[in-house]
This record gives sequence, C-alpha cells and structure tokens, in this order.
Amino acid sequence: MSIILDLSSTISILISAAVSIIYTFLGGLYAVAYTDIIQLSFIFVSLWLCIPFVILSPAVTALVQTTQLNHSSVHSWIGEVKFEDAGKWTDDFLILALGGLAYQALHQRILAAASSSKAQVTCFAAAGAAFLMGIPPVIIGAAAASADWNQTEYGLPPPYDRGEAGNVLPLALSYITPNWVSVLGIGALAAAVMSSMDSSLLSSASMFTQNIYKTSLRKQASDRELKWVIRISVLLVGLAGTGLAFNKSSILALWVLAADLLYCVVTPQLFCVVHLRVANCYGAISGYVIALLLRGLSGEPALGIPTVLLFPGWRERDGVITQYFPFRTLIAFISLAAVVLVSWLVELAFARRLIPQSWDVLDAFNKNIEAEEKEMASTISNVEKKYVSNTAL
Repeated sequence: MSIILDLSSTISILISAAVSIIYTFLGGLYAVAYTDIIQLSFIFVSLWLCIPFVILSPAVTALVQTTQLNHSSVHSWIGEVKFEDAGKWTDDFLILALGGLAYQALHQRILAAASSSKAQVTCFAAAGAAFLMGIPPVIIGAAAASADWNQTEYGLPPPYDRGEAGNVLPLALSYITPNWVSVLGIGALAAAVMSSMDSSLLSSASMFTQNIYKTSLRKQASDRELKWVIRISVLLVGLAGTGLAFNKSSILALWVLAADLLYCVVTPQLFCVVHLRVANCYGAISGYVIALLLRGLSGEPALGIPTVLLFPGWRERDGVITQYFPFRTLIAFISLAAVVLVSWLVELAFARRLIPQSWDVLDAFNKNIEAEEKEMASTISNVEKKYVSNTAL
C-alpha cells in the first residue's frame, strides 16, 4: 500500500491491522474461513492477470535471453549456489518445508474439519494450491531481475542494490505494469496479508484462551464467556502484532523468523508427540528451554540480537555476522535428543524409585498410572460382559 498507493508505511500498517482485527474480532472462525476462500481466490486470479503485463513490458528483457550467467547487458535471474553457501540454503529450505508443520493455525483448520478424511483432503489440496500460487511470484521476480530499471520511473540502482529486494513484488507491479494493473495487484497482496494475519490472530487468541482457563481451573464456562475471552485475546494479540510490524526489519524477515523459531523449538516437540511415546512433559520442557537458549545465543540480525555462539563457516560483513552452517537444523536435532533423553531418564528414575513419587509435580506419571488402571478396568469389564453374554446365550 505504501509503494503503490503512495501512503506512509505507518498508515498502511494501521489500516491493514484494523481491518483484520475488526472482522476477526466480530466473526471468529467463520469469518476467517470464509474470507480466506475469497482472499485466496483473489490472490490467484489477480496475480495471474498481472503476468502478461509484466512480461510484455518494454523494460523487461525476454526471460529466455537472461538465463545465462554471463549475459553482457542485463543481470541473469538464475543465480548460483556456491558450495560454501550450501549449508545456509539447506537450512532455509528445511525451515520453509518443515517449520510450517508446527503452526497452530494449520492444526486449528485440521481440527475444525468435519471428519479425518476431509482434513486429509484439505491438506493435500493446500499443498497443490500452494505450488500453483507460487508460480506467479516466481515469474514476476524473474521479470524484475531481468528488467532495465533505468527505463522506469524507479531508475537506477535496481531494488536489490538499494536493499529493497523484499519489496520487489509491489515495486514491479508499480513501475513495470500500468496503474490499473498495479491497483489490482495490491488487492492480491492485501488479501495475502489478511489471509495470514487473521489466521494467526485467531489461533494465538484460542491458544491463550485455553491456557487462561486451564490456569484458572475453570474447566466449564459458558459459550458467551468463552467468546468474549477469545475476542479480547484477538484484540491484544492484534495490537502486539501491529507493534511488531513497526520493527525496522522487513515483514518478510519477521515471517521467516517465526518459521525459524517454530522449526527449532516446536517442531521437535510435535514430532515427539506424534511418533514417540517415550516423551513426557519433563523432557518437553528441557528440549524447549535448550532449543530456545541455543537459538538466542546464535544471534538474529533482524531483531538486533548479538551472536554469541559461532558455528563453523560464519562470516561478518558490515558488522553483521551471518551463520552459513545449518545451525537451525542442528538445534532442532539437539532439542529432539534432549526431549527423548531427559524423558527416558526421568521415567527410569521414577520407575526405579530413585526419585520419590511426590516429586512428580507435573503429574506426568500419576496420570499414566491412572490411565493404565482405567484401561485395565475397562478391559476386565469387557471380558466379564462377554462372558456373561456367552453364558446367557
């Protein structure tokens, strides 16, 4: 909005946040679900309509002619991954591929499905739709890299050299396409932002609401009370997210950072919950703390966190340290190992009576014992019923 409509970034952020917070506050999951359908359709149609105007622009060289790295007149839009950069690229790829699995918004949609089969179909359909929706941004990015920006009002140097690579999509729509096409494109971008923000608002608010009721031991509450708690949580989370959007780092950097934290901290926990029965809450807490500590010590330029823990292959440029070792993947494996090891040791200690049962402050093993007793009692009851039935027959 700030680039195409020539508004200040502050006003653009406030307008976007206000619209998203209001309809999420009033409509809840229904509003988020139905608006997502409209938004995703608008993103798909609008960006594909922009493609011909971007490719046929006089400022854009034919993409086929700019595939060679040694092209003399323009920069190639196909880059090169050096061997010493392979670790960083692998880390980023795994973050984008696996970090989203731990998003609460994803599991919110899965749990809201009418059946398991519909949830599975939704996930597979989303995977295909994500691939199709990724094609137009790739084409526009390639056209922007191949464009002669000196023929546009933007001029030289190009966006990458100005440090505005994160805004290349709205810049391309604004300076390479006609005005009415750029307005159509900004609608697609706004829809993309709203689609992400309302889901994050509702999922975070629901999570906080659940924790509030668990902490206060209010296991039964009226629907009216629950709705208002969720609405207040939506408002608070929305205001916090709006404040974070004013950070000097780009929104793209903050989004990648969110996926980064989920990949390092939460994904190992999710894997243990789904696939490893040995994991318990003591191991989960230890893995969470270790992953968060290691990730914080590794530094984060987007938030101005200094780097304390240096991994092999790190480089420093203009006073900013960049880690080229796949340290995020290493932290995720360390966290996973910590969860499994601590869980096994604690369970062994309680089973061998090396630790008194009264020290089980989280009731991790008392609950297991009660569940096993209930399961055994249920099994005995079913056997008795079957015996009585067979006798009567």
